[in-house]
Amino acid sequence: MRRFKLNIAIICLLLFQIEIGFSQDGYVSDLNSESVSTESIYIHSNTSMLFAGEYLYYSLYCFNTETKNLSDLSKMAYVELISSSGVRVFRHKIRLERGRGYSDFFLPVEVETGNYKLIAYTNWMQNSDLNQFGISNINIINPYKAVKAQNQRNETVSKDSLLMTNVVLEKDSDNNLIQLEKPSYDTRERVKISINTSDLSKALKGTFSVSVKHKSRITSPQRTDLKDYYEKMEAKSIQLSELKQANHLPELRGELYEGEIKALNGGQVQDLNVAISFANDRSLFRIARTNRDGKFYFNLDEFYYTEDLFFQVIGEDLQDYKIELKSKLKPVINTLNFETFELKPEWEADIINQSVYNQIENAYFEFRSDSLYIPNKTDFLSEGMFEYYNLDDYNRFNTLKETIQEFVSKVSIGRDENQDRTFQIQGFDYDTSTGTKPLVLLDGIFVDDHEQLMDYNAKTIKDITVYRDQYVIGLSLFQGALVINSINGLDKNEFLQNGFFNQLKTIPPQLQKTYFSQKYDGSGNNNRMPDYRQQLLWLPSLEISEVEDQIIEFYTSDVKGLFEIRLEGFTDEGQPISFNKTFEVN
Repeated sequence: MRRFKLNIAIICLLLFQIEIGFSQDGYVSDLNSESVSTESIYIHSNTSMLFAGEYLYYSLYCFNTETKNLSDLSKMAYVELISSSGVRVFRHKIRLERGRGYSDFFLPVEVETGNYKLIAYTNWMQNSDLNQFGISNINIINPYKAVKAQNQRNETVSKDSLLMTNVVLEKDSDNNLIQLEKPSYDTRERVKISINTSDLSKALKGTFSVSVKHKSRITSPQRTDLKDYYEKMEAKSIQLSELKQANHLPELRGELYEGEIKALNGGQVQDLNVAISFANDRSLFRIARTNRDGKFYFNLDEFYYTEDLFFQVIGEDLQDYKIELKSKLKPVINTLNFETFELKPEWEADIINQSVYNQIENAYFEFRSDSLYIPNKTDFLSEGMFEYYNLDDYNRFNTLKETIQEFVSKVSIGRDENQDRTFQIQGFDYDTSTGTKPLVLLDGIFVDDHEQLMDYNAKTIKDITVYRDQYVIGLSLFQGALVINSINGLDKNEFLQNGFFNQLKTIPPQLQKTYFSQKYDGSGNNNRMPDYRQQLLWLPSLEISEVEDQIIEFYTSDVKGLFEIRLEGFTDEGQPISFNKTFEVN
């Protein structure tokens, strides 16, 4: 554990040495080391064979390869589903807490039948080869589209010429960790799992994931369990000398965004303030300062929901600078080896049945939907006193300037040193003309050049809120804040064309969920509704903190056949756990 803490400290020291501006985030380091540990990810998916119209569920375990404990280094992971032809079906951002994260993906009808790779990695892991990535084989069957299979050389072949890897069906683990009351159940009957710790040398305290799913007779790729993965994990590190040239920095405090300021007229690029803002989200407003090379870095440690990020240089002539944003590089995947895939005639009945089940379940999705967990977000203005103006309560004027002058109290129009018009907000203990500009947000987007808003069409504005406190953000001081919300949302084209700010398209992190669990205990009116669930239970993040047995309950559906319980996890003492057990539904 001490070595792990040293590694984090050394990374912080290195980042300080190469002047990437993390010092304002409070990084402190004064230790020495020659290398930093790498990471590796294990993926626990609910299955390795899916149909279009089904959900792929996955849970991540990110490890420090030297300590073999769950990693507390990276706070963000990336998950992709890749086809044999190199098409990325999806790319998720997953927030990691103590090395753990999870999400899901609904397979659309556009996906092709074939073999896919589910890969997971951190930004830090991209400095290593693909062997450090979490990689799982996934077979997908799309009964709604003609088969267009490809071999490993991406040559189109007929389905009759394809071969399928022979896979031995997994037997139950030789233990009694997972105990059931009986080996078979009726449809819509309650099943109680008892996770017994009596056979383990240490108490089963830790973090786990549990899947209960119908075991199809269609052959699927064999999965590596967590125990095998853990035993084969190789301890690796990156030398300090190599780290200075690393293209991918560790995301220590959240998602990392990088950029660089270019001076078009040979001006100064060091110590410039750069702002990042999100449409309709004040809680994520940040200001960073450039290093001697004009580079800046932002750490986003909170959830966000918008795809648009906006960057601006503060307090400078915008036409003299250019903002270049570093794109999020995706790993090179041309070395991945894909298995071939064959649809066999004897699977026809199973494919038809499973397709019908999926269609029925999707038709009743609204009655079995999952619950999103929306984190509480508090912006830095929430504690301040404010005055609110709903413009529908007043006579409408043509411009924002006229609106401010006519009825918005404590706000006036002044001039800066360049004689450009600026808004000024009166403080509580001093006059309006303090020489300090207020913070101005239009639909959550920071506006440093107030001149751009003076003639803004006030008839498109919904409301205005005025805050009179002082605010320090990064190394910038603001006298008050003027928050403006439009009726239909900001039209960004005008500002983008004038070089007012730089816009970056991104994908937000996946939100956490509480997954639906059907009950037939008389608490709801579900008896007359069809139930063809094949995924009976999915618990992506089960925390066990008691020595006593853990009891988990769920209900079977109208689907009959063999079901598999699969438990993966990692104890607080560093012991990998991987068990499976089957039962029948008659």
